[in-house]
Amino acid sequence: MTEGRMSLRAVIDKWVGRTATNPIRIVRHGDARSGRYVLVSLSRSATMQTIFFFRHDNGSWNVFPPETQRPAMTHLQYGLHGMR
Repeated sequence: MTEGRMSLRAVIDKWVGRTATNPIRIVRHGDARSGRYVLVSLSRSATMQTIFFFRHDNGSWNVFPPETQRPAMTHLQYGLHGMR
């Protein structure tokens, strides 16, 4: 892996600390408008908790979605030819 980038398994372990008494289950995964995501479910005591992990363009996994690509315009793209 690249420096500073962890696998999804390592990121999940970092956030929730997987143990035999703390099972983790992948509930859903796929592609959304914001990119690739994984929904992880964990049972602790009587409560069920879920966490979304999002894949960023640099290959890292985070709990916040990546920045959306916004349209950009530039006057240099087409130049000044054709304008009179």
